[in-house]
Amino acid sequence: MTIKTDLKNFYNTEAEKYYYTRNKHRSDGNIILDEIKKYISTTKQSTNKTISILEFGCGWWRLIKFLNTEIQKQRLNIKIQYTWVDISKKLLNFAQKDSKEFSKNIATKFITQDIYKYIKTCKQESIDFIIWIASFQHIPNKQERLFILKSFYKTLKYEWELIMLNRSFSIWFIKKFKQTIKKSIFKAIYTLWIHDWRNLSIPRKQSKTNNKWKNNFKHKNHYRFYHIFWTKELSMLWKISWFKINKLTHIDKTWHETKNRKKSNNTLFIWQKKIF
Repeated sequence: MTIKTDLKNFYNTEAEKYYYTRNKHRSDGNIILDEIKKYISTTKQSTNKTISILEFGCGWWRLIKFLNTEIQKQRLNIKIQYTWVDISKKLLNFAQKDSKEFSKNIATKFITQDIYKYIKTCKQESIDFIIWIASFQHIPNKQERLFILKSFYKTLKYEWELIMLNRSFSIWFIKKFKQTIKKSIFKAIYTLWIHDWRNLSIPRKQSKTNNKWKNNFKHKNHYRFYHIFWTKELSMLWKISWFKINKLTHIDKTWHETKNRKKSNNTLFIWQKKIF
């Protein structure tokens, strides 16, 4: 079974649990909304402009739900064409169910597809924002990561942005997954470092805390592939894929920015497509 097949099976199996347990708003929504408002202002775009957003993965669609709520609450005259691409059909089914309640300012499109395959079909300079939350870390090899980033650059319009969050190599992460990290290091030594020890197979046991879904599944472990990025590695990738770095920082467990990687939960970077 391949890494991507494992991921698809995991998210299809866990889709209902995600629907009932992953609705809490996080501060990444504020970051993205601020970027949308900022670029409408700095590029002197009319507030009547339709912003095209392409989101890959993410799993629990809380970002688009947050944007929908805030656009109405703040009475923003912003229209969004939102395309969400995910490998899990069941996750998309739940997202489509909720999207019926969105305001008229948000048009949605849901596509079940692998990221690597879908991005090949996108037209050049057709998207304003690409959002990739907790998904780049699941891409299994360097060649595919670089191809996707270069394709993102091609797909974005000039002056607009790619926004990503991924797990950081923090003290919390090391403590939680120390056995998995040890196994990966031993594998790297055994293969004479052909295996990258930061390529981790993270176990996750299905919990049983919600009566609405707990009886539908067996209690077992799933394994998901994670590649844990160094900050220097991310910096190298932006150089190769031609982006300009607008922000490269860390996010702590309270979803605030921090310069301390060891105390963070995630790495946030915002890359911009520039003419020069």
